[in-house]
Amino acid sequence: MTTLVTGGTGLIGARLAEKLLARGERVVLFDLAPAEWRIRHLRVAGGDRLHVVRGDVTALAEVLDAVRGGGVSAIVHLAYVLGAESNDRPELATRVNILGTAHVLEAARLGGVERVLLASSIAVYGADGEYRPEQLPLGEDAPLYVARGLPIYGAGKVYLEHLGAHYAARYGLTVAGLRPSIVYGWGRERGASAFAGELVDRAAAGEPATVGFGDARVSLVYVDDVAEQFLALLTAPPARFARRRFFNTGGDACTVRELVDAVRRLVPGARIEVTSAGEPDVAGLATRLTDRALEAELGVRRSFTPLETGLRAHIEMARRRGGGAP
Repeated sequence: MTTLVTGGTGLIGARLAEKLLARGERVVLFDLAPAEWRIRHLRVAGGDRLHVVRGDVTALAEVLDAVRGGGVSAIVHLAYVLGAESNDRPELATRVNILGTAHVLEAARLGGVERVLLASSIAVYGADGEYRPEQLPLGEDAPLYVARGLPIYGAGKVYLEHLGAHYAARYGLTVAGLRPSIVYGWGRERGASAFAGELVDRAAAGEPATVGFGDARVSLVYVDDVAEQFLALLTAPPARFARRRFFNTGGDACTVRELVDAVRRLVPGARIEVTSAGEPDVAGLATRLTDRALEAELGVRRSFTPLETGLRAHIEMARRRGGGAP
């Protein structure tokens, strides 16, 4: 089996590639700007089973060439313009997130790819306070209000879920995906979780860190758990997606202060300054979510929970890789 991962040298893509290579599979990492520092260890481990292709999802021909040239049987689509940047650059976000997803699905159709997995987001939901108490924690059938601070990004995710369902119904593709909480792990540079990754990377390296919105609540999920969840979607029988295609990853809910306190327990002497303006959440993202459907329908449970379990793995990875990302 050969899996093409768009945005493949990003945080989730690189970790997923590592797990696929460990299973003896072939991987094509398709990325506009490959982060060699994140995948250099994979080139040794993967040998000729790993191929890195520089390409742009906004160019259908480039995606299709990568599909046909690599004998691809599945695609995991992770190439997106993330939250705050989507607000700042809406035209770019629309081209990459919407048109890019359409190109991935179209390349799969034209290239005979059997399965496409898409990364949605908890940004499709509203903040916790927009729901009745009995609706919490949020399952996949909750109303999709879209996170108030991420309107372009969240609305784009709602659209791509419908687009994926359309390609499945009209062309017979197996399409599924995840709605990740804030993903953290070593080397995260962009997105809503950049603050979490930076403060852990800096603490592990003995460097000072500063983080805002200390009173905000967040839902955090470790990158290895997300990679394992994508693996489960890659191998699940298509019939498992008859009821739903997109699943919450789930996550550990805490305030940013509680996150910092956990890091301090694991890294005694860590120098982390916390400020706050009383924010209740980060960009209106939901914090109380359940991954019961993923466990019930695919049999996969998160391993890096409670929070300190994932943070400990993050810190160990940061130290093995020489501290923070370059």
